[in-house]
Amino acid sequence: MLSEFQQLDTQVLGASTDAAPPQKAFADHCGLSFPLVADFPAFAAAKAFGVFNEDRLTDSRVTFVIDKQGIIRHVIDDAQNMERHATESLEALRTLAGK
Repeated sequence: MLSEFQQLDTQVLGASTDAAPPQKAFADHCGLSFPLVADFPAFAAAKAFGVFNEDRLTDSRVTFVIDKQGIIRHVIDDAQNMERHATESLEALRTLAGK
Protein backbone atom coordinates (compact mmCIF):
# COMPACT_ATOMS: atom_id res chain seq x y z
CA MET A 1 0.00 0.00 0.00
CA LEU A 2 3.06 2.26 0.11
CA SER A 3 2.35 3.66 -3.36
CA GLU A 4 -1.14 4.71 -2.22
CA PHE A 5 0.40 6.63 0.68
CA GLN A 6 2.93 8.25 -1.64
CA GLN A 7 0.14 9.38 -3.99
CA LEU A 8 -1.24 11.36 -1.04
CA ASP A 9 2.13 13.11 -0.57
CA THR A 10 2.85 11.39 2.74
CA GLN A 11 5.96 10.10 4.45
CA VAL A 12 5.67 6.67 6.02
CA LEU A 13 8.02 5.98 8.93
CA GLY A 14 8.29 3.03 11.25
CA ALA A 15 9.64 3.42 14.76
CA SER A 16 10.27 1.01 17.57
CA THR A 17 12.27 0.61 20.74
CA ASP A 18 14.40 -2.03 19.03
CA ALA A 19 18.02 -1.25 18.21
CA ALA A 20 18.97 -0.64 14.57
CA PRO A 21 20.33 -4.15 13.73
CA PRO A 22 17.10 -6.01 14.62
CA GLN A 23 15.10 -3.34 12.80
CA LYS A 24 17.19 -3.83 9.67
CA ALA A 25 16.67 -7.60 9.86
CA PHE A 26 12.91 -7.03 10.25
CA ALA A 27 12.82 -4.60 7.30
CA ASP A 28 14.81 -7.00 5.12
CA HIS A 29 12.63 -9.95 6.10
CA CYS A 30 9.42 -8.04 5.35
CA GLY A 31 10.76 -6.23 2.27
CA LEU A 32 10.03 -2.79 3.72
CA SER A 33 11.08 0.17 1.61
CA PHE A 34 10.24 2.98 4.03
CA PRO A 35 12.55 4.29 6.78
CA LEU A 36 12.60 2.73 10.24
CA VAL A 37 13.67 4.77 13.26
CA ALA A 38 15.43 3.09 16.18
CA ASP A 39 14.23 4.66 19.43
CA PHE A 40 16.94 2.87 21.40
CA PRO A 41 18.37 3.15 24.02
CA ALA A 42 16.67 6.29 25.39
CA PHE A 43 13.13 5.49 24.12
CA ALA A 44 12.56 9.25 23.84
CA ALA A 45 9.99 9.11 21.03
CA ALA A 46 7.96 6.29 22.62
CA LYS A 47 7.89 8.20 25.89
CA ALA A 48 6.98 11.49 24.19
CA PHE A 49 4.08 9.85 22.34
CA GLY A 50 2.90 8.06 25.48
CA VAL A 51 3.34 4.53 24.10
CA PHE A 52 6.29 3.31 26.19
CA ASN A 53 5.80 0.44 28.62
CA GLU A 54 8.34 0.91 31.44
CA ASP A 55 7.86 -2.64 32.78
CA ARG A 56 8.55 -4.34 29.44
CA LEU A 57 10.93 -1.68 28.06
CA THR A 58 9.05 -1.66 24.79
CA ASP A 59 6.51 0.39 22.91
CA SER A 60 2.89 -0.32 22.05
CA ARG A 61 1.81 -0.93 18.47
CA VAL A 62 0.28 2.44 17.75
CA THR A 63 0.08 4.37 14.50
CA PHE A 64 -0.11 8.15 14.41
CA VAL A 65 -1.29 10.10 11.38
CA ILE A 66 0.44 13.46 11.69
CA ASP A 67 -0.28 16.37 9.35
CA LYS A 68 2.31 18.67 7.79
CA GLN A 69 1.91 21.10 10.69
CA GLY A 70 2.90 18.36 13.14
CA ILE A 71 -0.60 17.86 14.56
CA ILE A 72 -1.72 14.31 15.36
CA ARG A 73 -4.92 13.85 13.35
CA HIS A 74 -5.65 10.16 13.90
CA VAL A 75 -4.46 7.36 16.19
CA ILE A 76 -4.75 3.60 15.70
CA ASP A 77 -3.99 1.51 18.79
CA ASP A 78 -4.36 -2.17 17.94
CA ALA A 79 -1.73 -4.73 18.87
CA GLN A 80 -3.42 -7.56 16.99
CA ASN A 81 -4.57 -6.28 13.59
CA MET A 82 -1.56 -4.84 11.75
CA GLU A 83 -3.47 -4.51 8.48
CA ARG A 84 -5.88 -2.15 10.25
CA HIS A 85 -3.02 0.30 10.85
CA ALA A 86 -2.37 0.70 7.13
CA THR A 87 -5.95 0.70 5.89
CA GLU A 88 -7.27 3.06 8.57
CA SER A 89 -4.30 5.41 8.19
CA LEU A 90 -4.87 5.58 4.46
CA GLU A 91 -8.56 6.31 5.03
CA ALA A 92 -7.69 9.09 7.51
CA LEU A 93 -5.23 10.62 5.04
CA ARG A 94 -7.78 10.56 2.24
CA THR A 95 -10.26 12.31 4.53
CA LEU A 96 -7.68 14.97 5.43
CA ALA A 97 -6.87 15.46 1.74
CA GLY A 98 -10.58 15.71 0.87
CA LYS A 99 -10.45 12.65 -1.41
